[in-house]
Amino acid sequence: MNLKQWFLLQVLDPGTRKKVPALPLDSTVEDWELDLTTNQKFRISHLVERGPLLLVFIRGTWCPFCQLHLKNLAIWASKLHDKRGTVIIVSSESMSKLQSWLELHPTPFPFASDPEFSLSDYFGVRIPPNTFSQAATFVIDSDLTVRLAYQGKRTVNSLEIIEKALNQ
Repeated sequence: MNLKQWFLLQVLDPGTRKKVPALPLDSTVEDWELDLTTNQKFRISHLVERGPLLLVFIRGTWCPFCQLHLKNLAIWASKLHDKRGTVIIVSSESMSKLQSWLELHPTPFPFASDPEFSLSDYFGVRIPPNTFSQAATFVIDSDLTVRLAYQGKRTVNSLEIIEKALNQ
């Protein structure tokens, strides 16, 4: 892992101001079952059968930066129509809150509800005592291996990094 990759995996613990690592690259993730807003449950192993899983953690649908990112992500993903894979957005909000928001703001991606922060804590994207996850994106390969872990502000450059990981 180079310095840039290591830096992308770090977040600051607001209490101690120490770096807290996210789930490391090339590690194998547990086969989580995701509760989706489509009223379906899927295991990660099932989702990666079609190609890589792009797991995108947002602070919440209330976050204006996350809303902008979701719009940009939809535009970017529409250009990748020839790529196989799945995009899942993860929020700590309740299923009913997410479904209500999606009725008013349709997106092309299903959302997974993580109100107990179990998935967020496993991936290392929530720093207690926050009641939301940090912005983060993970690319998970068909063998459940983390191929990209990106935390922090998402930009056009971060979408290019994600696209490169999907191509590999």
